[in-house]
Amino acid sequence: LAVDLGSVSRLGCLYRAGRDKQGRGVFVLVGSRFPARDADEELPLLYLISVMDEHVHQPYTLVFVNTSFSLVNNQPAPQWLASAHDALDRRYKKNLKQLIVLHPSMAGRALLLGLRAVLSQKFWKKVKYCETCAELYREVRKEEIVLPDFCEDYDREQQSSLMNSILPW
Repeated sequence: LAVDLGSVSRLGCLYRAGRDKQGRGVFVLVGSRFPARDADEELPLLYLISVMDEHVHQPYTLVFVNTSFSLVNNQPAPQWLASAHDALDRRYKKNLKQLIVLHPSMAGRALLLGLRAVLSQKFWKKVKYCETCAELYREVRKEEIVLPDFCEDYDREQQSSLMNSILPW
């Protein structure tokens, strides 16, 4: 039974990047492009499996781009997250060596904390929050990862607003 994943693929919500500084494969999940409100809730999970399955037999890093993430439009329902966690086999969990959250928000942190019931203690040691793209590039070389343009734009906006609050002229 063939399933057309083109509608999810075209969103650019998940893709393979290069390698992190430890040589592990990197996947990028762009939260603001995630189709959480898709009519067919199985499509995003099937797409995730189609992109990652042949690579998760080895250690890997997942970069979650939280920039412009919307709780209303992009946050999966808690029951979807729990069922996705159950559907992904051991390789996905065991071989995830680092989850990097770029531009974490309070809502994004709350979402992760809400998953405490289904995630192991070991998982929390794998989570790293990067406030800026420069911090991310300490983990994954810039030439190894393509981020959406709005990530660097967000950094510039944050830097500008910080400078304006310090030097208001």
